[in-house]
Amino acid sequence: MRVAAIVLFSVIVLPAFAEPVMSPRITTDHPLVQRFLNVQSYDCSRKTCSQIRSCDEACHKLMVCGHRRRDGDGDGIPCENLCSRRC
Repeated sequence: MRVAAIVLFSVIVLPAFAEPVMSPRITTDHPLVQRFLNVQSYDCSRKTCSQIRSCDEACHKLMVCGHRRRDGDGDGIPCENLCSRRC
């Protein structure tokens, strides 16, 4: 019974005295948010590398959609006219 009372006290009462944790404010102009918003605008429609507008979109097509043709030589770099790095 005593153990249950101590556990109950530590779960209910002690957190009330803890200081609130402030998380950093992230706005829509934050680089990570921008990248997330850009990814949300991509889809898995079939496009050739000449129709794709950015390296991020090419990586999305390769990694998320599984369009292996975007990486013709199998080196992990899709649409090499757009990308110079692996996804």
